[in-house]
Amino acid sequence: MSATEVFALDIGTRKIAGLLMSPTGDDFVIKQASLYQQLPGAMADGQIHHIDAVSRVIKMIKGELEEASGTPLTSVAVAAAGRSLLTESGTSLMTLSPQQRLTTEEVRALELEAVLNSIQKLASANGGGVMDSYLCVGYSVIQYYLDGEPIGSLRGHQGNEARVEIIATFLPRIVIDSLGTALDNAGLKMESLTLEPIAAMHIVVPPTMRMLNIALVDVGAGTSDLAISAEGTIKGYGMVSYAGDAITKGIADTFLLDLTVAEKVKVEMEPQQTITCQDVFGNLLHLSYEEILEAIYPKVQTLAEKIAQEIIRLNGTAPKGVILVGGGSLTPELAPLLAKHLDLPENLVRMRDRTSLEIVKGMPEFSGPEVITPIGIGCTHLDGRAMQLIHVSVNGRQLQFLQMASSTVGDALLHAGVNPAESLGRPGPALTVELNGRYIPLPGTLGKPATLLCNGEPAELTTPLEDGDWIELIPGERGKSPQVSLAEFTESPVHSFVINFNGSPLKIQPLLKVNGQIREPDYILQDRDRISLQPITTFQELFDYLEIPVEQEIHYFLNGRSQVALEQVELFINGEKRPLTTPINNGQEVNYRRKSVTLQDICQPSQENTPGITIKVNGVELDLTAKTSTPLANGQEVSFDYVVRPQDRIQYEPRLTGALNSYIVTDVFRDYEPEEAFLQRGGKILVNGKEAGFTTPIKHGDILEFQAYGAETENS
Repeated sequence: MSATEVFALDIGTRKIAGLLMSPTGDDFVIKQASLYQQLPGAMADGQIHHIDAVSRVIKMIKGELEEASGTPLTSVAVAAAGRSLLTESGTSLMTLSPQQRLTTEEVRALELEAVLNSIQKLASANGGGVMDSYLCVGYSVIQYYLDGEPIGSLRGHQGNEARVEIIATFLPRIVIDSLGTALDNAGLKMESLTLEPIAAMHIVVPPTMRMLNIALVDVGAGTSDLAISAEGTIKGYGMVSYAGDAITKGIADTFLLDLTVAEKVKVEMEPQQTITCQDVFGNLLHLSYEEILEAIYPKVQTLAEKIAQEIIRLNGTAPKGVILVGGGSLTPELAPLLAKHLDLPENLVRMRDRTSLEIVKGMPEFSGPEVITPIGIGCTHLDGRAMQLIHVSVNGRQLQFLQMASSTVGDALLHAGVNPAESLGRPGPALTVELNGRYIPLPGTLGKPATLLCNGEPAELTTPLEDGDWIELIPGERGKSPQVSLAEFTESPVHSFVINFNGSPLKIQPLLKVNGQIREPDYILQDRDRISLQPITTFQELFDYLEIPVEQEIHYFLNGRSQVALEQVELFINGEKRPLTTPINNGQEVNYRRKSVTLQDICQPSQENTPGITIKVNGVELDLTAKTSTPLANGQEVSFDYVVRPQDRIQYEPRLTGALNSYIVTDVFRDYEPEEAFLQRGGKILVNGKEAGFTTPIKHGDILEFQAYGAETENS
């Protein structure tokens, strides 16, 4: 096959069509064509289910065309149905040099760069891994610009800046991979790839018609693929997973027919004709056109409704008209029902077949709306509008992907699902820890780099890629997780001190907690650990950390009542008493002691400053002085320097001090002894002539008399 010929293959759910085409001036000619039915169950809804069954039919078509043309066929142009497609816009810009006239190749490179931009946008919107699951299968130019102004074509123009906007279409790799495997089993290489509606649109709605808002619908067996034109470009692609097979199943369900028989009934039904067939029970049926139409009408209604909904979703409103292609477009009543759902005149929803393609010559018997897509595949390839694929091998796995001018070994690894970073030696798993509320990553160690070869020679990720290259990646060794101790992570001399503490050296480090618990410095950090670093900067913080209480309670009893006293820590720095809020510094000589609680602290004895008094007792002057109170500890007399211990029982009754009435009658007995008769018989006590008692207060100048009972009688 010459470079100006193409083997185009349309692999549909029910049929596979193959043809050999070549360009003739501004036209195309079909040299050979072959059409075969798919084997039962080989495909469904545009997806290959049994690769071997599809490959078998492809081999039959390939052999038939090779025999007819006398030329071996090794590569093929194909298209995929729009099953689960994604679309994304893209742009690219080229700065032109003076006198530079844009060539066809430069315009193509500009378009492909815009496709790469759409891939990058799609990857960004889908988390970066979209190209692992999807493959670009085609694109359409939305608009060319020259120096910021729209232009119909860039080829041959001069200017300062050229720009292009495109819309690219992506399909799941499973669709493309199964298609590629079926071709490979048939001895064919996928030379180019496009989307079925792109191929049909290319031949049925050329650029001269794309100013019109037209919807093209390729109704196949498993899917109905759509493309919308407007304002000189293709504005969107879509797909409905409902098509001719739904009509076939409707016939089979109604008349209890085998699917193969039901398909034959659908294809052969015509007005005023009766079709004779057998149901699955062997009953002979004679089905009229009206009976069949009545059976399929609800399905046709559903098909028209689904297509209309997808058109309006893509276009925003009903288009100016609809073109139907594909074998399913022959379905009775589909066009008028679709016109009704879109509120369009019936003459603006029409089926187009081979007879409308004036630029396609040869083999007129290869006709009907079902041949539009295979012809479009061939024309798209010959016009250079299909996606050229590059075929490489990565570790023995055959890959095909969109060929860009800048394709590299790194691109091949990406399409193989291999992270190119592995060629550098994957680092070990990183850890992330939190230090005082701030997240800090701890990277793993680098591993042993992998060995990367292209065609047996050492290569790099940036090595340019050629069709047929084989790449080998020998994995390296992965690095290890970081093994970082708490001490290594937090080591800092800023808040570390060494002091002499009560005669012994003491190293003070910041207080460290991991997940709320104090950990030793050799603790190995784990992922998501929460670390708290709290420096110890004052002696109050140091005593708290060392769990040295700065106040200690002493429980004791005073005059029978429970009391609490506090022993306070006294801090001395370099021999000078300082408060606990004093900052810590290196080299300080630090001593602390706990100040004991004495009776002097808790009893607060008077200064015994009561003045003496002079009184007369039975006519004799007497000088009295104050008597000091003596405390008792646990029943024993003690001094006020006595150190109070836990549970001590203290007794102390301080005398009122500082006033002349601090004396009472009994104080006289310290310096005066009454007569023997008073002591033996008792008697009266008179203070200033008035009868008193032992506790009657006395003051300076008072006159006291002690009269024994019976003394008055004796005297008388």
